[in-house]
Amino acid sequence: MSHANPLDQDRAQELVEARELRATLRVVGDLVRLQILRRLAQNEEMGVTELAYALRVSQPLLSWHLGVLKRVGLVNVRREGRLVWYALSRQALRSFHQRLDEWLGERSEEQE
Repeated sequence: MSHANPLDQDRAQELVEARELRATLRVVGDLVRLQILRRLAQNEEMGVTELAYALRVSQPLLSWHLGVLKRVGLVNVRREGRLVWYALSRQALRSFHQRLDEWLGERSEEQE
């Protein structure tokens, strides 16, 4: 009967967490998506047309990027009839920041 090594289990969990963090970092690492997040942070919510105009990108390209952001939970979507409104998910952003801090190992205030 073999028993899993606790160090191997810890390493496996660390890799899972690292991959999840990497996926979100890749999403926000794109310049267009980073600009979308900034614009949404500055406004309560925005429609696609308004956002596309503000960022000077095509609506199809913007919709694709918004879909990527939505899949990782950084953008909330609200439908109002035929209109679709997008907003930054501040809760998801805080959660990501907290997970990243925990994974990196929070430093004491003396180290900062």
